[in-house]
Amino acid sequence: MSYFKQLLSLLIVVIGLSHTVSAYAANLYRYKDENGTTAIGLNIPPHLVRNGYEVLSSNGRVIKVVPPALTAEEIAERDAKEAEKIRLAQEAQKQKEEDQALLKLYSHPDDAVRVLKRKLQDIEDFISLKNGNISVVRSQLAQEETKAANMERTGKKIPESTLNKINQQKEKITEIENDIEVKRNEIPVLKMAFDKIIKRLELLTKKKAANYPLEPSPEKATKSPEANG
Repeated sequence: MSYFKQLLSLLIVVIGLSHTVSAYAANLYRYKDENGTTAIGLNIPPHLVRNGYEVLSSNGRVIKVVPPALTAEEIAERDAKEAEKIRLAQEAQKQKEEDQALLKLYSHPDDAVRVLKRKLQDIEDFISLKNGNISVVRSQLAQEETKAANMERTGKKIPESTLNKINQQKEKITEIENDIEVKRNEIPVLKMAFDKIIKRLELLTKKKAANYPLEPSPEKATKSPEANG
């Protein structure tokens, strides 16, 4: 009976040692030492942890991989890539919203072409009207200058009101010419903006705009006031 008790006690000790060994084996680490040689141990020297390591199970299977710590340069590169990724995503979202808004305004590239033509015609009409105004003011100016010249030939003093009127008419012509120049400068800006719109619509709708690019505007629309004078 005593023999069986001893055997049982020995068995319990063996089982306990087996669990202890298993527990230790579950905490094995595989890493590179200072010489770059692979090492396995129950722990890792603290100064080697940043180089990365593997956690092994009791049967030697890798159950966890801890990568090396990033250098300052690698962290900066990672952050830059992440920032670029975010920027591209934001740009894509913005472009999507712009495309949706564009398709609400124009269902076909031809719709945008018609709007462009109308806006260009409005500018041409404005310039034509202003050129007409210049012609009227120039005619009035010529009359006042003729009146003043006749007074000078007869030795009469030109009234202050006449001189003021002549100056006002000259200023009015300059003002109208500036208005025309401002409108004329809107033409290339308008064309550039609608060129982007039309090409984007062609891409989105997979349809081509008819009669585009536009024919050059009539010469009278961009003729300078001097040419009309």
